[in-house]
Amino acid sequence: MKSVLALAAVGGFIGFIVYLNSLPGSDAPAKSATPTVQPAPAKAPALAKPEATKPNFHFYEMLPETEVMPSTVDEYTPGPGRPQVDYMLQSGSFRKAEDAERQRAEIAFQGLRAAVQKIDLEDGNVWYRVNVGPFTSRSHMNAAVDKLVSISIQPLVRKIPKKG
Repeated sequence: MKSVLALAAVGGFIGFIVYLNSLPGSDAPAKSATPTVQPAPAKAPALAKPEATKPNFHFYEMLPETEVMPSTVDEYTPGPGRPQVDYMLQSGSFRKAEDAERQRAEIAFQGLRAAVQKIDLEDGNVWYRVNVGPFTSRSHMNAAVDKLVSISIQPLVRKIPKKG
């Protein structure tokens, strides 16, 4: 019930504003009931106008007298280029060869080339590393990362220096 009354009040207010805007108005400004008295202008003593003085700018003389020489900049020489690298993705490292082969097959179903690398550690342990790649460009590597992430594999990016 309160919302109906509030809506009616808002509607009535808007209607009142529209009504006021539709009333014919006169172009003459409204006259106030009490006339305003304008004070008579006080006569100021006649002062002699000072002569119009020209601004005195000194930079017109200073600029031609001073010659500014721009500083010399050495010619740009590109630095040594970045070393050329290939990118390899390590998708996993397993103690059992069967686990590594299982992940390699899962990656192969995504259309990526994966290989299992056997790593012999100094302490006698053997690990099986699953590598995807190599990729010659970062954009190809990023596309492979997207495919691996889609099957819940977070790969490790490795940079391998190019041979030759």
